[in-house]
Amino acid sequence: MKANSFCLVILLLSCSFPLFAQTREVEFYLYDSDSIRLLESSLGYQMTPYKYGTMNIISQSSWEERLNFNQETRKSMLGSSFSYHKYALIHTLFLDYESYFNSSDLDPNAYINKNGTLGYRLHWIALDSLNLSLEAHGLIRNEQDRYLVGNHLKSQGLQLLSHASYGIDGKWAAAGLSADWEQKKMDWEAYQVASANANINISSPNLLWDNSFDISHRSDDIYNLYTNEAKQNSQYQKQDTQTRNSINIFSRADYFPHPKLNISMSENYWERKTKLDNNIVRNNGEFYNHLDLNVDYEVRPQFSLGATAAHHLAIKDFSYAQNTRHIENRSLAGTAAWEYAAQDSLITALSIDLQRTSFPRNENRWDNDLRTRTLRLGWKHYYRDRIRLNNWFIYSIREDVYMDSLLSANNHRIESFSFLPEINTLLGDRLAFRQNYQIRADYTDFYYDSDRENNLYRQLGYGFHLIFDSYPYIARSGDEKWLQLPYRSNRGSAIMIDLGYTYEENQYADRSGDYYDINNKNRKHLANLIIKHNIADFYYSLSPQYIWGTWQEYSLVAVTNWDFNQGSNLEISLAPVSEDLKTIDWRTSIHLNLRF
Repeated sequence: MKANSFCLVILLLSCSFPLFAQTREVEFYLYDSDSIRLLESSLGYQMTPYKYGTMNIISQSSWEERLNFNQETRKSMLGSSFSYHKYALIHTLFLDYESYFNSSDLDPNAYINKNGTLGYRLHWIALDSLNLSLEAHGLIRNEQDRYLVGNHLKSQGLQLLSHASYGIDGKWAAAGLSADWEQKKMDWEAYQVASANANINISSPNLLWDNSFDISHRSDDIYNLYTNEAKQNSQYQKQDTQTRNSINIFSRADYFPHPKLNISMSENYWERKTKLDNNIVRNNGEFYNHLDLNVDYEVRPQFSLGATAAHHLAIKDFSYAQNTRHIENRSLAGTAAWEYAAQDSLITALSIDLQRTSFPRNENRWDNDLRTRTLRLGWKHYYRDRIRLNNWFIYSIREDVYMDSLLSANNHRIESFSFLPEINTLLGDRLAFRQNYQIRADYTDFYYDSDRENNLYRQLGYGFHLIFDSYPYIARSGDEKWLQLPYRSNRGSAIMIDLGYTYEENQYADRSGDYYDINNKNRKHLANLIIKHNIADFYYSLSPQYIWGTWQEYSLVAVTNWDFNQGSNLEISLAPVSEDLKTIDWRTSIHLNLRF
């Protein structure tokens, strides 16, 4: 019945007022699998029945079923508004209705919530940069009692909103101010929100400076539902009041003292404090500050240097709990890039990161220090223009130290080596062969003799992809040097075929004397095929995949998409997944966006 009603509404709105319609849009989404089923739909309709009047109708509905707990959730909303805009005033009337339904095996009684809203907004455009608005809503709610079957709780109230904004824009600077206030008061729900924002931007040939300041305050009344089975009724009682205050300050400056020198510095400070009148154990505060400095200097047209320094401090402060913690990060990094030939380059990067975590209210027993030093060497080289070689070598040392003697047995050092070569070969303008490899080894050494054994982790991986793209491939590669090569143009349909194979092996070993004994390993083989075909406004893709080794899995992703009627589109996907081809999880979805 609901599905038929929805289709009827779409039909009526599609045929009604054809001369006045400005926008008509319908969206439908369906997803189905062995564990979840989801159905969502929405409708948007706008028309101008009068010279200065505009009417909007919005409808949304969703149905979700989770099969693990037989949980069913239904949501629906129908909203309408009428605006009258003449001169500098905009009058708007609102009428909304919402309903919510939720049931599951965990809760035998279904929960139902229905809300109605009637509102009015006055918007005044006093100047091009000055806007003021006032808004008032009358609210009605009918809620199913969670404890007593057949009992309903009714509530009504009022919601008030206001907004003001002003901005100026000059040749070298721009600034803006805005403020919002909202209050909602119902029988068992009440809150008040106030916020303000200020921003200023300065621009000159050598300097860009952006600043913003945000402050907000929110106060909520917290109610709990109590039931009286003897009187067969329930009621909400106010238990507490929660107040949250937050401040956010951001500033960034980019300075260009020379065409080849760029200096940028930014700082972001944020804090939020939560306070409850009665349940003071939950009172807490969060403080965050991040400072960043970057310097980029082009020494010569083919040689550049870069340096980065950053400091990060985060504090989570609980009024009474012992796990108040302070986290401080400091990092310093430097890079050097040399383009010794056209598009051929060498890159060197060195960084050090320090992280300190402290628990001052727990006598610092959980304090922990981390130090990571990383060296990266990169090389990109073109061989006869059509072969691109990429190589990265990464070496890092991470030291993990606990200050307390009871936890010091966990102190260890991880020494890591990684080598990541990649070869991309053009075989014409439409065919390419890609190879990538990964070799990694991590050695973990504990500082003190204990039951913890030094261990080794090794990883080997490689992959091959043969790609045919009739677009052609060179035009879609995004490589500056390859785009300079001659290639054919394509008008109309295009097809892309990607045939790939990848392998990955992970080994875990414990040290025994001068050797490492492998105690666990896993292997993964992956074979996949990707086919994408564009035909004007229609395309389809097919992606079968097979995984074998330590475990096996079969999967397929099939997608079709059709764009039509200047913005409308229909997409259908099918994605079955199976581990043994006997039990298949069929995952399907349909997405329809219709504009007319």
